[in-house]
Amino acid sequence: MVTVDRLATVGESMVLSCNNATVNATPGVTEWSKDGRLVLRHNSTSTEKFVVDSRLSIVNNRDLQISKVWGSDEGVYVCNVTPSDIKEQKQHGIKLVIVSGPDAVSVNITPAVVLRNGTYYTVQGSEVTYTCSSQSYPAQELSWVFEGLASKPVKVASGKGTSLGFKKINVIPIDQGNYSCSARNPVSRKTVTSSIAMLVYYYPRHAPQCSFETGSNASDLLLHCSWTGGYPEPTLQWKHDDEETSGDWQPVLGASAANASLDVTMSRTQLHDGQVLKCVGEHPAILPRMEISCSVKLKAPYPEGEPMVTGISKQNVTLTCQDKDARPPPKITWLRSMKREEIFPSSKYIISQGKAVSTLVINSCSKENDEGFYFCRSENPVRVRELEVRLLIKSSAYNVGGLIGVVLAIVIVGSGGIIGAFVYLNRERIFLGHPVRSEERNDVLMLVDSDDDVPFEDDISGLTSVINGHATPVLNNHHTPHADREEPQIHDEEPPEQDITDT
Repeated sequence: MVTVDRLATVGESMVLSCNNATVNATPGVTEWSKDGRLVLRHNSTSTEKFVVDSRLSIVNNRDLQISKVWGSDEGVYVCNVTPSDIKEQKQHGIKLVIVSGPDAVSVNITPAVVLRNGTYYTVQGSEVTYTCSSQSYPAQELSWVFEGLASKPVKVASGKGTSLGFKKINVIPIDQGNYSCSARNPVSRKTVTSSIAMLVYYYPRHAPQCSFETGSNASDLLLHCSWTGGYPEPTLQWKHDDEETSGDWQPVLGASAANASLDVTMSRTQLHDGQVLKCVGEHPAILPRMEISCSVKLKAPYPEGEPMVTGISKQNVTLTCQDKDARPPPKITWLRSMKREEIFPSSKYIISQGKAVSTLVINSCSKENDEGFYFCRSENPVRVRELEVRLLIKSSAYNVGGLIGVVLAIVIVGSGGIIGAFVYLNRERIFLGHPVRSEERNDVLMLVDSDDDVPFEDDISGLTSVINGHATPVLNNHHTPHADREEPQIHDEEPPEQDITDT
């Protein structure tokens, strides 16, 4: 038996022609079978009729009509007509193929957020699953195609069935682009495609950068905040600590922008010493409660220097002023006299500006023209402060007198040292009244009575006489012994004297 394919879609009505009938002959009985099972019998000469489904009917006395085809109607249909001159082996069958879909393809990306325009976005580093599904009969062929922003379309997954999915681990920016899922019916070759755009968000890996400076007007503060390196651009906002609300952070003049940088200008009336200004960055790739920020702290000027400086007439004199702690760094200018006349660089005045230090050199100063008051003016957007410096000009004779005074002071100090050394070396002669002896001697004084000739001996090492106002030791080393008898000698030996030196 020869079969011929016939395509049909669900819901449509169709007619299957009977090719087994005799040409130009009216059939008596017509029978249609499906897959070898009788589904309809029709007798053209009587009311006899058999049908298994009310949707089936005979048209043209031989052809089979199916109303609203179902998927279960698929099969091989064969007709038999009586009388017929067609041999069984030459019968023709009709293979009914029911085709449905695909009508639409649904796509989904998780985890992801859908924007108002239908675009999806996910965060860098996420694990993302891509799925698509569709209904088709027979089962359709599904495929995923990725087209990057700067790349050609690439098939990333394919399969057959009702759904198809794949996964990407740790997505990165180059994974953003268009993802398309196509469903194709292999019989009808009907193809349906659905696309979705996906973005990969990532925030900068560093904190925002804050800076501030003085504006063109010295009383204006310029705030600059930048936070680059993310996608999309962040939302930046300047805030300040509010003294009236116990340190709560309040927006600065509603300064907020969805941009990688934000500049704000504040006037002196909005500032105070020690104020903290903070730039807060927000980004959709960051958790809502996570804050990333930078801050700056303001500090009023406080110039420092010598309040009084003395110069020599016809010589150069230097005035120095520094302000190391002011934030932002101050502008330092020099003024003179109570009229606050600003000093500008000239052949007379040399002004040098360093990092937080300013010097004013007055060339060939004179008492008549240069002596008086000078002011170091330090100003930043927070405040203005001045350091008063009084300059005194002395004549050149004042300098000579000072030199003489220094020489005399050196002479006096040197003389005192010499005298002190002399006194120390001769302390015993001066304070004890006798010279230093390098060796102790015990001298005995003998007193002899003229009559008895009895000697009296005593230690006279400690006796002194005063001659011309000077103490002189009395020494007598002559001993007179008695010839006949031996008299006892008394020696009172004092312990040897010792020099005691404090060490």
